[in-house]
Amino acid sequence: MSENKKIIEKNIISNFAGQGWVFLVSMIAVPFYIRFLGMEGYGLVGFYNILRTIFNSFLDLGLSVTIKREISFYAASSQKRGQSRDLLRTLEIPYWIIGLFLCVTVWLSASFLATYWIKSESIPSSTVENVILLMGVITFFQWPLTLYQGGLIGLEKIVLFNKINIVIATLRGIGGVLVVYFFSAPIIAFFVWQIIMSMTQLSITAYGLWRNMPASIHRPRFQKDIIKSIWHFALGMSGTSLFSFFINQIDKIFLSKILSLENFGYYSLATNLNDQFKMINPQIVRPFFPRFASLISARNKNALKKHYHIASQLVSVAILPIAGVVFFFSRELIYLWTNDMQTAISVSPIVSLLFAGTAFSNLIDIPYNLTVAYGWVKLPLYRSFIMLVSATPMIIILSLEYGGVGAALAWLLINFIQFAILPWFIHKKILVTELKQWFVFDTGIPLLTLIITLSFFHFIFPSTVTYYFSIPRIGLVAITTFLSVGLSTKAFRTFGREVFQKCFLKEI
Repeated sequence: MSENKKIIEKNIISNFAGQGWVFLVSMIAVPFYIRFLGMEGYGLVGFYNILRTIFNSFLDLGLSVTIKREISFYAASSQKRGQSRDLLRTLEIPYWIIGLFLCVTVWLSASFLATYWIKSESIPSSTVENVILLMGVITFFQWPLTLYQGGLIGLEKIVLFNKINIVIATLRGIGGVLVVYFFSAPIIAFFVWQIIMSMTQLSITAYGLWRNMPASIHRPRFQKDIIKSIWHFALGMSGTSLFSFFINQIDKIFLSKILSLENFGYYSLATNLNDQFKMINPQIVRPFFPRFASLISARNKNALKKHYHIASQLVSVAILPIAGVVFFFSRELIYLWTNDMQTAISVSPIVSLLFAGTAFSNLIDIPYNLTVAYGWVKLPLYRSFIMLVSATPMIIILSLEYGGVGAALAWLLINFIQFAILPWFIHKKILVTELKQWFVFDTGIPLLTLIITLSFFHFIFPSTVTYYFSIPRIGLVAITTFLSVGLSTKAFRTFGREVFQKCFLKEI
C-alpha cells in the first residue's frame, strides 16, 4: 500500500510539473507568434485549435477513456495480462483509420473553408487553403496520439507521459518561434514545424507505450472478440462525449449571437480564465483513475475506499481555495493582471460565477470517474443528456435577461444541482456505505471551512485598496485559505505529519 501511495504522489507531482511547464512555454511563445505571424496568422492557429477541440471532444467516440480503463484492467489481471498487447493492436487499427478519415475530410473541406468560412484581408485564400491542408496532416498524426497517451496513463506511466510532453512542448515552442522569425513564409513554416513535432511526439509516445506493455508469448494481433467485449462501454462513452461537447459550447454559441462584440470579448476572457482553472483537477484525477480500475479488477474494496476518499479530499484542497479566493476577490485579481479597472468590473462577476460552478463540477469528478472505472456507462450518459436538456433553456433564459453574467449563473446552478444530487445515485450502487463520509468529511467540512475563512477576510479588509496593497493582501488570504481548508481534511493532515517527520524527526 505504501508503494502504491508513493506512485500516486509521484504521478500527481509529475502531472502538475508537466502541465505547468507546457502552460508556461505556451504563454511565453504566444506573444512572439502574434508579433511575427500577425493577428490574422495567429487567427489561423486559433482556427486549428477549434478543429482540434471538435475532433477531440466531439469525435473521440469514447475510445480515449476506453483505452485507459481497459489497459488498466488487462495489466492488473493475471488472466488477461498477456493479452494486453492484443488489446492495443486491436484499438490501434480503428484509431489510425479514423485519423486518416479526419485528414481526408479536412483536405476536402480546405477550398470551401478558405473561400467561404475564413475571412482574411491580408493573407491570400490560396495560402489559407494550403495551411488548412497542412492542418489535415497534423490531424492525421495527432489523432492516434490520444490512444498511446491513454495507454501510458492506463499503465500508470504518467511520469514518462509528462517527460515526453515537456520535451515536445519545449521543442514546439522554441522551434515555432525560430521558424516564424527566420522563414519568409512564416505561417506555412509554422504549420510544417507542427507536423514535424506531431510526428516526433507520436513516434516517441507509441514507442514508450509498446516498450512498457506487459510481455506476451506471441506477436500482437487484431482480435474481433476484444472489440465485442468493449464496444458497449465505448459506445456509452461516445454518447457522453457528444453531449459534453454541446454542454461546454452552447453558452459561447448563443452569446456570440446576442451580445455585442465588446461584451462577448469580456465573456471570452472570463471563459479563458475558467479554462485555465479547469486544467488543475485532471492532474489529480488522472493518476487515480487507473488505480481505481486496477483495484476494481482485483476486487480490493477496502483499498478502493481508501484511495477514493484520499482522492476526493485532495480535490477539495486543491480546488476550493482557488475558486473561493477568485470568487471573493475576482475584481482585485483581474485588476492586478490587466491594470484595467473597466475590464475588472466587467469580467469579475462572470469569473466569480464560472469558477464557483467549475469548483462544484470538480468536486464530483472523483465519484464520476469511479463510475467510469466500474464500467457503469449509463450514468455518465444519462448525466450528460440531462445536463444538456436542462442547461440549454437555462442558459438561454438567463442570458437573455442578464447577458454573460446570466450564462455564468446558469453554469453555477447546473453544477451545484449536480453536486447535491449525483453522488446519491452513484453511492446507491457503488461504495454504498461511503456517501456520508464523502459529503461530510471529503467535501462538506472543507467547503464550510472555506466559506468561514473567506467571509472573515472579506469582512475585515476594505473593498477599495491600492494596486500594490492588493498583492500582499490577496497572498495572505490565499495562503491562509489553503492551509485552513487543507487542515480540515484527514488526507492533508496525514501528508503534513509525514513531511514534518521526514524533515525534522528523521534523526531522532
